[in-house]
Amino acid sequence: MNAAPEAHGVRRVARLSARALDHTLSLLIDLAGRDARVDLRADAYGHGAAEVESRARARGITHFVTDGDVSIADAEDGPEMLAYGFGADQHPVMRLEGEVVAVKRVAHDTAVSYGYQYRTIGESTLALVGLGYADGVPRLASSRATVAVGNVRGIVAGRIAMDQFVVDLRGSSATAGEPAVLWHDAETLAEWCTATERSAATLTTRLGPRIHRVWDES
Repeated sequence: MNAAPEAHGVRRVARLSARALDHTLSLLIDLAGRDARVDLRADAYGHGAAEVESRARARGITHFVTDGDVSIADAEDGPEMLAYGFGADQHPVMRLEGEVVAVKRVAHDTAVSYGYQYRTIGESTLALVGLGYADGVPRLASSRATVAVGNVRGIVAGRIAMDQFVVDLRGSSATAGEPAVLWHDAETLAEWCTATERSAATLTTRLGPRIHRVWDES
């Protein structure tokens, strides 16, 4: 692949679903009633505390966790965390996506990324995605996690770099400018948790400031 693209203008987005949040807040209210509270620590675990609090108050919730140790991000999710949709039977509020900035068709046994530890197993399409460990994408996901480009989930090929990583799409095609979706539902979020050996809360909390948080009202 070519050298890393300029960071300016590359799309890095955490899309936050107002519908999913409304659903999870309803579950929280059903569970705890007037004692329902939302954990806003760590900037609402990367979701944006001000916006989450405003939307929770609109649902009638008035109790919030704002102080104390945030080690809960690495532990079992308590009821205060229910709002973010981290449970296996929930829909996560956050969808994380980057942008395909370059596409290259390569031959069998092409070495990819630093150290050439990953090699293609046949002719393949490689998509360069403008996200990296500087954005909070864990390097442990290298050659382990998958990313969706179009209707295909390809594996993260080789080591994740500071500003980019490569996705091996095998026989599928891709176009520069397409979104590359890391997770969007419970299954794909769980896959990233397994691949990175992190909780969902840890993944979302550690996303960097270059990633724009955008609320989807639909």
